Amino acid sequence: MSYKTDVNTDIGTKKEVNQDSLLVKQGKTAAGDVVCVACLCDGMGGLSQGEMASSSFVRRIDEWFRNELPGALSKEEKTEELSANDMDNKSLKQVQIQLNLIVQQMNEKLKEYGRTQGFRIGTTVVMMVIVNDEYLVMNVGDSRAYVFTNSQIGLLTHDHSYVQQQMDLGKMTYEEAVNSDKKSILLQCIGASEEVKPDFYTGSCNKGENYLLCSDGLWRKLDPNEIVKIAAQRDGLKKLTELVKNRGETDNISGLLISI
Repeated sequence: MSYKTDVNTDIGTKKEVNQDSLLVKQGKTAAGDVVCVACLCDGMGGLSQGEMASSSFVRRIDEWFRNELPGALSKEEKTEELSANDMDNKSLKQVQIQLNLIVQQMNEKLKEYGRTQGFRIGTTVVMMVIVNDEYLVMNVGDSRAYVFTNSQIGLLTHDHSYVQQQMDLGKMTYEEAVNSDKKSILLQCIGASEEVKPDFYTGSCNKGENYLLCSDGLWRKLDPNEIVKIAAQRDGLKKLTELVKNRGETDNISGLLISI
């Protein structure tokens, strides 16, 4: 199985700093299998502080990919030398354990930095790890992961936001949530929450599927069917970005696409 990736990030129409950070990495096994890791973070805080929060988490994932992921997948020391026989759900369970530990460590690190500087900073994260035809998705906050084909789309993650909680409780409709002045309030994010409990989702990849990781700046003003129609086109992420900017989106706008 092989993967094609596309990445696009845009500062938006009013922000002074792009607080979104993205990463995509691939490594081949000795048997020719491919490991793909994608990570997207949406930082929050005054100006450069949000960018620092998101970029520091992405840098930690880059370090993890190079130094710790190989040990989770194989006894070999390098990603390029992984044995295909070790690529199974047990490996992804070990990946989940490692990622949860990283989230807890980064939450404490960013909280401590904020305390010493006298302000609060934080970041969302949505992340996907694919090993052979199995995937693991992790999210904290309201950055999302979608899976779609040329005819249908599904949401893989569940927002950790006030409006999502109200919808879950039956106290708010989707239309009310979209128009709520509280739609940007998060129930948890890395660095600004006392405790962080990331959600994890697992599944199988199939040929012809596409996976979109995106910040709220991209998904908030899109109908899911527009993702189906546009995202996998040539320069599809750029087209979606221009579409939401034309609809008045002022936030940073970022997307990361993995096509199977």
